[in-house]
Amino acid sequence: MKKLLPFLIISFFLNSLNSQERIDGSFEFQTDPTKKYSLYIPSGYDENSPHRLMIGFHPFNTNRWDAESWCDTLIAFAEINNLILACPDGGIDGQVDDPIDTAFTSVLMDSVFLWYNINPEKVYAMGFSWGGKTTYTYGLNHIWRFRGFIPIGAAINGTSEVNSVIQNAEGKPYYLVHGANDSPGTRFTPIKNALESNNALVNSLLMSGVGHTIDFPNRNQILTTAFEWVDSVNCSQLTNVAVIEDKPVEFRLFPNPVLQNQKITLFSSREFEDHVSINVVSVDGKVILRKDLNGIKKGNNDLPINVYDLEKGVYFLQILHHQKQISSLPFVLN
Repeated sequence: MKKLLPFLIISFFLNSLNSQERIDGSFEFQTDPTKKYSLYIPSGYDENSPHRLMIGFHPFNTNRWDAESWCDTLIAFAEINNLILACPDGGIDGQVDDPIDTAFTSVLMDSVFLWYNINPEKVYAMGFSWGGKTTYTYGLNHIWRFRGFIPIGAAINGTSEVNSVIQNAEGKPYYLVHGANDSPGTRFTPIKNALESNNALVNSLLMSGVGHTIDFPNRNQILTTAFEWVDSVNCSQLTNVAVIEDKPVEFRLFPNPVLQNQKITLFSSREFEDHVSINVVSVDGKVILRKDLNGIKKGNNDLPINVYDLEKGVYFLQILHHQKQISSLPFVLN
């Protein structure tokens, strides 16, 4: 892979000399002499600042879709959200998850990191139909590369294609966009339940009256809402590792900042069966709210606290076990 990168750099600059925002290029890769890709660079890109990257996986329909047409479809969304967009091409058969295509995606991602100033904590994946399925399969098999996922109308058959790697979803944000007329019983509900069971951070939109299409009403706004949620959850996860009974326990609090009408979710890497309480504490040390819990489960816990009446500002969420503080996580109330 490393031997290919110098060639890719040369190829990239040759293909982009006359284009600042849109690059459609190709290079020889494995058995394909002209493996294609398309990039979009938003007008807000600043080479001096680390930038957000979205990998876009196109659908399977060679009459309409390839990297170039999929990049065209997502350009407005990418510009609105100031995203660098990188779309690998699925080749002559249009299936973007073939072994050659997944290897190509990895090389393309590595190369984009060389070409541009990318924030590694702000790398995401999205795709529609076959590309939505690839968002799951490639993403879960390369989970360390990504900080969030937006599968759209994923052409997935239950969970059979991801059962061996679904556990990798733990702690990762997924926003599922799907049409209510697009076989949700096999393509939406099973994978949503599996993600939740494996402690992923899941939000979703099941669109009434919509079938298997990317041309649904208000697409850019819907995708922007999905991205803003994924990005905010990724940004806002606050992690604290405590040592309890000589064993490390990880806690995460999200969203952060939290709005006054939002629920607060606590992730715990360990179960606590009883004698658990939580305090919301002001910056001057006053306990504002206190709740006794039946316990904390391993995974995500929606906390039974209402911050609606609190003034905006900085607070601390204290977690106590047998009346002893085991963690304290700051959060901002907006």
